[in-house]
Amino acid sequence: MLTLGLAGGLDPVYDCRYDAPQYFTYDAAAVLVEDGQVVAAIEEERLNRVRRTNKFPFDALRACLRQRGVALQDVDRIAYYSSEETANFLVGRLRAAFPELAGVPDARGLLQAAIQREMKCAIDPARIVFVPHRLTHAVSAAAMSGFERSLVYVIDNEGGVFTGTQARGARSCLAELAAFSPQKSLGELCHRTIRALGYSPFEEAEAMELAPHGDPAAHRAAMREVYRLLPDGDYDLAFQRLAAVVSKAPGRLRGEPVEQAHKDIIAALEEAISEIVLHVLRHHRTASGVRRLCLAGGGAQICAVNSRVLASGLFDEVFVQPAAHDAGCALGAALYAADAPTRRAALDHVAWGTDLGTADAALPALRRWGAFVTAERSAAPAREAAALIEGGAAVGWANGRSEMGLVALGRRVIVADPRDERRRAALNAMKRRAPHRPISVAMLAEDAAECLMLPCPAEQLSWKSFALRVRRERQAALAAALHEGGTVRARVVLEAADPRLFALLGAFKERSGVGALLVTSLDDGAEPPAETVDDVVALLLTSGLEAAFVDDVLVRKKSASVEDRLGMAVSLPRSTQVVRTRGWHDGARPGDAWELRTSYDRGIRRKISRSAYEVLAKADGSRPVAALQGGAGAEVAGELWALWTERLIRLAPAERA
Repeated sequence: MLTLGLAGGLDPVYDCRYDAPQYFTYDAAAVLVEDGQVVAAIEEERLNRVRRTNKFPFDALRACLRQRGVALQDVDRIAYYSSEETANFLVGRLRAAFPELAGVPDARGLLQAAIQREMKCAIDPARIVFVPHRLTHAVSAAAMSGFERSLVYVIDNEGGVFTGTQARGARSCLAELAAFSPQKSLGELCHRTIRALGYSPFEEAEAMELAPHGDPAAHRAAMREVYRLLPDGDYDLAFQRLAAVVSKAPGRLRGEPVEQAHKDIIAALEEAISEIVLHVLRHHRTASGVRRLCLAGGGAQICAVNSRVLASGLFDEVFVQPAAHDAGCALGAALYAADAPTRRAALDHVAWGTDLGTADAALPALRRWGAFVTAERSAAPAREAAALIEGGAAVGWANGRSEMGLVALGRRVIVADPRDERRRAALNAMKRRAPHRPISVAMLAEDAAECLMLPCPAEQLSWKSFALRVRRERQAALAAALHEGGTVRARVVLEAADPRLFALLGAFKERSGVGALLVTSLDDGAEPPAETVDDVVALLLTSGLEAAFVDDVLVRKKSASVEDRLGMAVSLPRSTQVVRTRGWHDGARPGDAWELRTSYDRGIRRKISRSAYEVLAKADGSRPVAALQGGAGAEVAGELWALWTERLIRLAPAERA
């Protein structure tokens, strides 16, 4: 039996008709389960190239079907990550905003119509299954943990606590112990606080990573007025009292400097969330007697909170779902609808996405970029990469099937030397990240045992879920990864789970004596991590990345001429529109203006020159720039290259477009 799990909004990537922030349909994804086993899973952002996309996962859906070699008509069930009641409520709100939906009876009909319109095939609405959102989070964790019996805590907009068991399939593996309404949402507490401090909801990680630089005691008393711990693991939140906390810091707009008062508030926020989470868990751990824990939901991505849970000693083992965010709901929905059997062994990988194939498959695609890169097969890629890293290079490392989740693991990553403190600043600058943000490490098990104060066996640390204290005498080996306070976010790499990264760690240890590497996602902040060979080349050409390995092939950029750039084919991503407008120039005179807009962010209105507009208005993805505008020169080539660097347009060798 084939079951498709879906998470995301209703619009295709080229449209924004039904986009609305309050619908919270970001992190779109699709997962295909066959006879209870995951055969394909991918986040839509990896394919439509829009970070944290809220579009419908049509590209991901197609990719899953293509991986398995089946058509949508072959799928027995299509599971969506919301209860039907909640989905119908949202459809009611949409009907009020969009009169053309008056004839759509309910969420099932709207979902059916959206899929049929895009996929060009009929589907039986009876095949659509709605799964309550918090259940999708809970199932995604419990069913994949390998635990015979577990406590499951979903920290999300609508959270809850469950007991999980292996004795049943995914539909009946959970028993609910407690439910937390949106009025008790720790995610909402976090988002309201960071928004008041000038951060967007998608900058939660950047904001929370300021906590180690702050003093929670500075605002502890005020923050404790926002929440109240109740008997039986319950609690209340008083959002109206949050204003008294955030008013203690100067007002800040997005992008403005962060002051110590902001850091202190975030430190107090992290402490509060940790205290509430531990309060909930202490009660249910005692009441249930269960000594293994699963965590999922957006709140399970706060590494410091997870670390306090692990260090508390309440549980023998803690499993944090590596796709704890809403993309993981597609997995939970598919497993639930399929009534898939729960895993008997611990999850060892989430590499279910696009397969880059072998070096033989990658080389032809790379050689089409011959004017811009060199591509040579390496006889010893791990050793050659280790030598480059020891020499100070940041190296792209891409192979096999891509992995699900927001955290970089090992198959689409940038790797660098963890001993060199300058590497963190360089990587953060390349990735357009705030300088305070830490870089995580991948480690061999023996090095983790030697360098870290481990609260559990090293083999249980596969997912970068925790910040772990580094032994003082080993801090120099991990200098570039150290957080304030002497911890690192670490992942232990086992050979069976990721043989290529394991080999690279071993090769670097042979050269340096350190079996660890800085690891961050294979992107520069302009778009999601690279998924395909072309994505890797685009990143190499438009960022500070110095070299990349695609399977066994070493790829390096080379100097390209203006003529080479003018010979590239240009196209618009499906999310970008080129627009000619009439308006005032400098408020003094009317005239034409030209800009790029997107379907995913109404705030993006990128001004372009008339020459660039004339090229892009005729772009078809096959003709080179020079053919689209006779006499185009270095200025147009440079402008288009800059737009490509921002990923507002696409450039590729004309012969392959």
